Amino acid sequence: MERMDVSSSICNTKNQKFSKEHDVGEGENRIGNLADAIVQHILSFLPTKDAAKTSILSNRWKYLWLSVPVLDFHDGAYRFADPEEPPHKRKLFMDFVERVLLLREPSTITNFSLTCNVLSDSSRITTWISAAVKHKVQVLNIRLYKIGEPFMLPSCLFNCESLQELHLNMFNLLELPSFVSFSNLKILTLIRIVFPDDHSAQKLFKVCSILEELYLILCSWENVKAVCISSPKIQKLYIQEKDPSYCTDTGDEDGENNSVDQNNDSDNESDNIDGQNSPVYVNDDIDDVYSSDEQSDDADDQCDSDGCQFAVFGTSLKYFSYMGDFVHGCHIQDSSSIVEVHLQAYNGDRKIGYRALKLLWGLSNAKSLELDDNAVESLADADELLDHLPMFYSLTHLHIDWVVLIHKEQREALLTILRKSPCLSSLKFEGLSCMLCYSGTYDWTLDPVPGCFLTHLKTIEISMFNGSEIELLAIKILLKSATILEKMVISFNPWQFEGADGLKKQQEVQEQILSFPRGSSSCLIAISCPPKKKKTIEFC
Repeated sequence: MERMDVSSSICNTKNQKFSKEHDVGEGENRIGNLADAIVQHILSFLPTKDAAKTSILSNRWKYLWLSVPVLDFHDGAYRFADPEEPPHKRKLFMDFVERVLLLREPSTITNFSLTCNVLSDSSRITTWISAAVKHKVQVLNIRLYKIGEPFMLPSCLFNCESLQELHLNMFNLLELPSFVSFSNLKILTLIRIVFPDDHSAQKLFKVCSILEELYLILCSWENVKAVCISSPKIQKLYIQEKDPSYCTDTGDEDGENNSVDQNNDSDNESDNIDGQNSPVYVNDDIDDVYSSDEQSDDADDQCDSDGCQFAVFGTSLKYFSYMGDFVHGCHIQDSSSIVEVHLQAYNGDRKIGYRALKLLWGLSNAKSLELDDNAVESLADADELLDHLPMFYSLTHLHIDWVVLIHKEQREALLTILRKSPCLSSLKFEGLSCMLCYSGTYDWTLDPVPGCFLTHLKTIEISMFNGSEIELLAIKILLKSATILEKMVISFNPWQFEGADGLKKQQEVQEQILSFPRGSSSCLIAISCPPKKKKTIEFC
């Protein structure tokens, strides 16, 4: 009997092993039986070096990867590379890219992505980019670091008719050929680019006639006085300036000094192209605020920016985002179609407040507006300008990041914005106070109550709630003042309510909030404590 049990066990084990091998074989056959186009589509989601490894699977797969329309090359050693990296690794990468491009069939490259250090190989890298253009590339993503010699992108790139998206990330002078044409370019991203003069900047933006999205991130405008962006189809504009608190002009974040002449002062006779290079200033009557004698010394500093002046004619503009200290003036014209606006300042002071106010005049038709605490503080510091804020008749959603309610000036700035937004239906606070140790008195109210609180405001959302006394007072005032409020959503800051003591405090605060009187009898209060999230840092 025992011998039969052993034999039966061995037989079952063999059957299970055969079954597993049979299942694996079927899986391999299912992939192998797919059409070439489907397999190539699957391979297009892999880095090219990984797609190349599939060539060992069978004779059919040996060259299949060479026709994949997406090429993604990454040397794996950019920016934070070990300076002692063995040279053979660099050579392997360079040779691999050239071998792929040499063996590749003459089919179209839809996406070409290259991330690598340039060092002394600029000629080889420009050859790769030219090869992508030759294969009618549609999406080109170039990220170059450690440029150790003068570097110019190939001229053919700036005349690529097939190109629909161009993403350039390199701390280098952008030198353009005599003829530039981007007839089909819809998305343009420029990161850390250095413009040599007005003419080059204007020349680039002028030829993008059907551009829909423009991202200008950490670019250098020191050599440029004025730029006009007037693409009739542009819908999204994102501008991020360098943060002076940690950014330098030395090049890459690792402190490397590149071959960029930041002081190139070109007096090009063609600076003013078709007369569109000089921006049109919006609401110059705001300048009259500074006409008094005691403010005259401030006026020049407030009214005129030493940086580049941007004029944006956005007849189709729907999304605008700005992050910086308004060193460069930005004036929006014809923005009746604007939907969403985000403004974030690195610092808060009167000068920034003045420039932010001018920008807001051009964006007053926005339906959604997000301001961070520094932007609000800047407007508060220039309190004489608050009465000159535009009316936001179309604004239905207002998002405020980390406003410090214990500061009277910030409260007044916030209340002024609310009173200038008669149709506001949704209000969100990303944190109400960041000074939990404040022990002063709180003597503020909503008087007079903003009109939107009585006629339109239906939703208030508060996230990163810490349970401080001033935050509770703010919630109490908001609940009492919003007479048609339908819902208030409160999310606790999980970092402030840890452990058993945190849970107890959370329950006490929750009971206190639910006991507050409500101006709207139909108002519902939803309270939650979301899980902690790990902070991530993204690098350009």
